[in-house]
Amino acid sequence: MKKQVNAVKTGENIARLMRLNHITTYDLQMTLGFQSGTNIYNWLKGRMIPSVHHLVNLSEIFKCPIEEILVIEED
Repeated sequence: MKKQVNAVKTGENIARLMRLNHITTYDLQMTLGFQSGTNIYNWLKGRMIPSVHHLVNLSEIFKCPIEEILVIEED
């Protein structure tokens, strides 16, 4: 069986973790050093998933393992 990341559900997970940790899109933008919030909005909408580098940083920001951020499903 093949596994893949569900981008939409991962985005929903990131939004949930942001709410739980009282972190805004702007907070993430500044912490991750983005010029704009476009990448974060793309993650939240499921258009993109964070790079491995950003997943490592998100796991530190949210104080959770990367596996709690990603939603992995089997085909």
